[in-house]
Amino acid sequence: MTKKIHKLIIEDDYRFLLVGISSHENDYRLCWAINTNLGMSLKRSENLKYYHPRIEQDQEFSVYQYKDQETLLQYFLISNRCEDGFLLEEMSNIDYIMKITGDADKNLLIRLINRLKKINIITTAFEINAQTLKSRKKLLF
Repeated sequence: MTKKIHKLIIEDDYRFLLVGISSHENDYRLCWAINTNLGMSLKRSENLKYYHPRIEQDQEFSVYQYKDQETLLQYFLISNRCEDGFLLEEMSNIDYIMKITGDADKNLLIRLINRLKKINIITTAFEINAQTLKSRKKLLF
């Protein structure tokens, strides 16, 4: 009698939108500006910890979080830089990543990017395609 082997293949869920943000301000000042200009309530959350095998140590990135009770969207503002590297190494030109989870569409993303660009301490903001990132698994939390 032969054994039946069943394999369970679980694919990672990358159903979120990403915005790259360049700003020379500290994370708390950027959050204050976003909260003031966009009517959000981004609040400090637990740091994102990632063990980097090449430098053989943990890296920590600041995270701010806001959940919109009306749209049920969740916003995360994540620092892309720490003392010893980048969260998304292929995106070393950006300082912060805004991750949006929930039932968000492209129209919302375009409006958000346009509003972010109007904040004077933000140099630029643009969409990032998560599917093209090599290090996209770092954003699964």
